[in-house]
Amino acid sequence: MNEQILLYEVKDQIAFVTLNRPDKLNALNPELADALHETWLRFESDPDARVALLRGNGRSFCAGADLSGPADDIGIPWAMRIHRAFPRNGVDVFKPIVGAVHGHVLGGGYVLAVRGCDITIAGESAMFGFPEPRVGMSIPPFDYQPNLPFKASLEFLLLAWNGGAMVDAHRAYELNLVNRVVPDAQLLEEAIHWAELLKKIPPLYIRSVKYGHYTSTESQLEREEREYLDYLRPQLISEDSREGAAAFKQRREPRFKGR
Repeated sequence: MNEQILLYEVKDQIAFVTLNRPDKLNALNPELADALHETWLRFESDPDARVALLRGNGRSFCAGADLSGPADDIGIPWAMRIHRAFPRNGVDVFKPIVGAVHGHVLGGGYVLAVRGCDITIAGESAMFGFPEPRVGMSIPPFDYQPNLPFKASLEFLLLAWNGGAMVDAHRAYELNLVNRVVPDAQLLEEAIHWAELLKKIPPLYIRSVKYGHYTSTESQLEREEREYLDYLRPQLISEDSREGAAAFKQRREPRFKGR
């Protein structure tokens, strides 16, 4: 994990996960997405952490995907690699995640804040938006999941960009996108308060609740993407796959090693 762009620290059983690209408004590039993917697995297996608290350094929580120049995709489609930033709640991640969001919460940052966090606390400065339509970026079906009422969802996905109908923190609360709205100065304190409450709940109870909530709303695309990354791609890029192709060309028996 790149410790420069993502910070992880456990205090009193709370894992503080901090997006640390403040000069880019914590926009998600492939490196940050990969670091988040690794961190969610680290958090889930960390015996010292009961709850995660996700926040962003600087003026904003997360401005969405960084379109300034994607790095090499290492064989994974760029958009799919960005999706790795989102914790697989109810599938791989069963411990609770509290989000503390402020400033811009856009696109992928919106998904990370609303669906990536089980409890979301918004500072009054938070502005939720979806800039994808202004750059003509296609979006996958999981963004249509019912985080919003039908008409509000259409308005948000079509018009919630700078100059359009962005959603402020209080409107986000009315639409059930966040659990509480507090002054920015109280944001971290409030998020820690909720994390402390979650520490009092039996972990297996939380696991069952998260499993039920998230698997019941997992889209077919999400499932296929997860299965590709977890099961199909590792086989496609494996040493055994290359050995099988080489043996076929050389008309010999392959020597598989299970890797």
